[in-house]
Amino acid sequence: MFRSCLVVAACACALCPHSLRAGSFEVSSRSEMLATMIEFRARQFLQHATFGATEAEVRALTKRMLQLGVVKGAEEWIDNQFTLPVTYHTSLAMQMVEADGFSNTQNGINVNRYRYHAWWHNAITAEDQLRQRMAWALIQICTIGVSGNNFNNADADRTGVGRWLGMSNYYDMLLDNSFKTYRDVIGDVTFHPIMGVWLTHLRNRKANPSRNTFPDENYAREVLQLFTIGLYELNPDGTQKQDANGDPIPTFDNDTIETFARLFTGLTYNQSTNIGSGMVNFQEPMMMFDNEHDKDPKLVFGGTTLPGGTEGVADINAGLDNILAHPNVGPFVCRRLIQRFVRSNPSKSYLSRVVAKFDDNGQGVRGDLKAVIKAILLDKEAWDGIAVFRQSSPLRVTVVGQGTERSRLQEPVVAYASFVRRYGSTDYINGWFMLDSNSYHFSQFPYGSPSVFNFYLPDYQPAGDITEYVGSSNIPDGSIFAPEFQLLDAVYANRIPNRFRSDVVNENRVFTLLNNSNGVKTCTITYDFSTERDLAEDPAALAAYLDRTLCCGTMTNDARQKLVEALSIGTNIRNRYRAAIMSVLTSPAFAVSE
Repeated sequence: MFRSCLVVAACACALCPHSLRAGSFEVSSRSEMLATMIEFRARQFLQHATFGATEAEVRALTKRMLQLGVVKGAEEWIDNQFTLPVTYHTSLAMQMVEADGFSNTQNGINVNRYRYHAWWHNAITAEDQLRQRMAWALIQICTIGVSGNNFNNADADRTGVGRWLGMSNYYDMLLDNSFKTYRDVIGDVTFHPIMGVWLTHLRNRKANPSRNTFPDENYAREVLQLFTIGLYELNPDGTQKQDANGDPIPTFDNDTIETFARLFTGLTYNQSTNIGSGMVNFQEPMMMFDNEHDKDPKLVFGGTTLPGGTEGVADINAGLDNILAHPNVGPFVCRRLIQRFVRSNPSKSYLSRVVAKFDDNGQGVRGDLKAVIKAILLDKEAWDGIAVFRQSSPLRVTVVGQGTERSRLQEPVVAYASFVRRYGSTDYINGWFMLDSNSYHFSQFPYGSPSVFNFYLPDYQPAGDITEYVGSSNIPDGSIFAPEFQLLDAVYANRIPNRFRSDVVNENRVFTLLNNSNGVKTCTITYDFSTERDLAEDPAALAAYLDRTLCCGTMTNDARQKLVEALSIGTNIRNRYRAAIMSVLTSPAFAVSE
């Protein structure tokens, strides 16, 4: 059993480190103590690996961890996730449209909203939670957004489905590749027509000096800067390499961009008759017109020259192989994946171990995402965001959040999905959660990135103390970052508590999906707070339960005591449990994952 970060046996309360940040849970026996300690590890792991854990999932994983040990139980859970079939978005969105009596090419019903219904339903209910979370992470690296031309149209594309389904098809492509290699991801991203439109390499032609036209450089720049290697050369531990003057070393220059722009030429919509015309086709990979592909030799990374005269698709694939072989890809991509799953500031040691798996999965395969996600979720530092202690007199388990460098602010979308997963059920057809984009409340929504730079930057630092905070010696280059705080403006800080308040106070939340000449359709999501209601007679028990289930035990005893005092003022049971849930959902202990 993994003991170094799981258990410090027989630690006396007075000696508990960081006691001001500790939260305690009384138990009645040694066996209950062990089960409780393991339960917190199950909750922590599932918070990292899913869109939020249900109590049934926590109980099942706790049981296996008690039988196998914490890490082996978690590894078994991951292996089981690898075997599950993909829960797709495009087909579900089409089923939803048809069940409502409409066509996916029908105008006048805001048909593209079904794209969001499908996304939320799968995030909340899909069994393949790890795959869904990986695709959500990947789309924030290989980013697209709803502002692309034709991305929201109901008109049929060449395959006969609404053009708005192209973004769902792109997401399904990421789901398909989530447990393959990162080379597979970048290959399919490059040839996907949604990316071709978004970063304008669709219908990108070779240079024609007589017309003074040259290849578009947009995709060439971003595939290097944002999808694979970044701007500066990195060591495997994430630190920047430096030249003789102590300056960072650029990974590429404008000549490199121009070369790769020449590479990404000749592509257009599948089933087109020539590169300049042809109907929109968002469901099939782009096709190549060799006569519009630049077939001159190309000097790429590592002094490699791609030979001239090569057929376009083979030339692009050789260029992608060259990019993905760059030593920067591991530290660049793995840091972003760790940020999405575990913490905003992976240490040099943590990143080095994950990058080693990226570079070689142990069988000579580079970029194996199965090996990478295992390395991320099972690493010893994935667990040390919280310390769990056993204590006596009285018997209790104490949980201590480890703070700044070992935590991250939960993304709004993930935080809300976890709330609905835990409490919600729906009266809609087939139990579908017909949630809309929620862009108004969250400053973040599926497919809603405002630019190719994602919703927030991986190196974002909010104003205040963090800009002067000096990280520990194991933090790459000494600076720490808080990416998700880029979303936490005054508007978001007001709207998300109001959204939680509406859900909690109403308990039966009615969403109007359609109210026009095509009919009236509503979806009621009912929230089950029965356990909280049953505990409401005892404010201390209610507060402890919510801390345990929503915050993984990271609320301090002081904060919990203040909550108990506030809940004890009134006697109305309904107001008490609702106020308790609201207070915890808007607390730092819920917002910050450790």
